[in-house]
Amino acid sequence: MYCYKCGARNQAAKAYCKSCGEWLPDLNTKTRNRFGGETPQQIVSTSLIMSAISTLAAIFSAIALYITYLGTNDAKWSVYVAAAFCVCIAGWQASSFFVTLRLRQRLKHNRESLNMPAELSEPQRARALNEGDLSAFVDVTSVTENSTDLLDHVRSRKRDTQR
Repeated sequence: MYCYKCGARNQAAKAYCKSCGEWLPDLNTKTRNRFGGETPQQIVSTSLIMSAISTLAAIFSAIALYITYLGTNDAKWSVYVAAAFCVCIAGWQASSFFVTLRLRQRLKHNRESLNMPAELSEPQRARALNEGDLSAFVDVTSVTENSTDLLDHVRSRKRDTQR
């Protein structure tokens, strides 16, 4: 695979280019527009948004349950357990948010810390190949020509060593 940005060859799909650091998506997959994105940066951003939304939803649910039923005789133990689970979920999602935020900052710092040469920082197109000159190959004998004579020589040598 070739990098579409710098033209470097022998690249792996779903990885960063070894030459310029650009993300190389897998062009052979038929499923496009996956939830979360294709690049690691898009996946991290989606994870941040989803963690923030679920944290706020869990906190809102816990507060709504506690405000509605706290101190009333109508509340059963299951309501308080559900509110406690909402608080736990909010804590877990908040920690996930901060871990993902730290990961995003680390990815950004690592990409910025790469000291790429100036010729790699600018997008380049891969050069087109020239037409091949086949005139040198017209008079070359085929590999299969005279192969019987060559193999007879090898066979006779094997017979001499086996005697």
